[in-house]
Amino acid sequence: MKAYYSFVLSTALLLPLAFASASASASPECSVTFNGEDKTGEFFVVDPDSGEKYVDCVGSSKCRDAVIEHCPVIRCGENESCNSAQILEFTDYVTCEGTHACHRANMTASDLGNGPIVRCSGGGACDVAVIKGRSLDEVTCTGPKSCRKAHIEGPRIVRCHEGHESARACEGSSTFETRCLYCGKNGCEEYINMCKYKIITGDYEATSDGDGIHNVFETESYQTCEPETLMGDCPDGSESQLHLELTGLEEIQAVQDTIDDEEMSVIEQIEAAEGINAEEVMEEINGMDEEP
Repeated sequence: MKAYYSFVLSTALLLPLAFASASASASPECSVTFNGEDKTGEFFVVDPDSGEKYVDCVGSSKCRDAVIEHCPVIRCGENESCNSAQILEFTDYVTCEGTHACHRANMTASDLGNGPIVRCSGGGACDVAVIKGRSLDEVTCTGPKSCRKAHIEGPRIVRCHEGHESARACEGSSTFETRCLYCGKNGCEEYINMCKYKIITGDYEATSDGDGIHNVFETESYQTCEPETLMGDCPDGSESQLHLELTGLEEIQAVQDTIDDEEMSVIEQIEAAEGINAEEVMEEINGMDEEP
């Protein structure tokens, strides 16, 4: 009997420790605060179409100066929507769409993320932003000055493209530390004071003082960005994608894909309505177009 009570007592003492340990190891919950006031319930919503949970920062200056932590998806849209926001430990992706959408924002990807990405799209979308993360998969800078003066560390690839001849996507002292730098059409400036990079070549290693880790780089000093070029160890298909972009074939392919999608939609409608093999019908139509 004494042994039984001893077991019960020891179990009662250990259970709170076990729960405390489990809580400590669990992933922190998403939080959105403004000046210390919790606004998570108002801003962390569910997309009615996809069911995706995300932080809704779509609206002019809607999330200016917000602190957004441990959230999977953050959508910043319209003028200055996430100006000076602290977007910390995100796990999936951040979209910055619109003029200065993420102007001066500080973004840090979580090490728990599965290849998180950041999309900067629009004039000055990520102007003077800081984007960091060892787990980052991709940062895309699309549009004139979309990543002007941005500082980006850690991603597998940084893409700079679709700027303007007089306003490249990555300029104004843009700085990159990445495994691959993709400089597409009107993507990168060609002067070191305007666009510079270091290529990450190895795994992260401990600092000499044991106070953290750092990247292993191909060169000690920054190199000048090279317009319309790939630099570093780039993902498969990057070279052909760059070629398509620079020759204008990428836009043609996009239009063709849209046409193909529309044709398939017609095919599906015919099959549903008539119960026939619509692909054969479409082949006959195409054949008639080719007849003299």
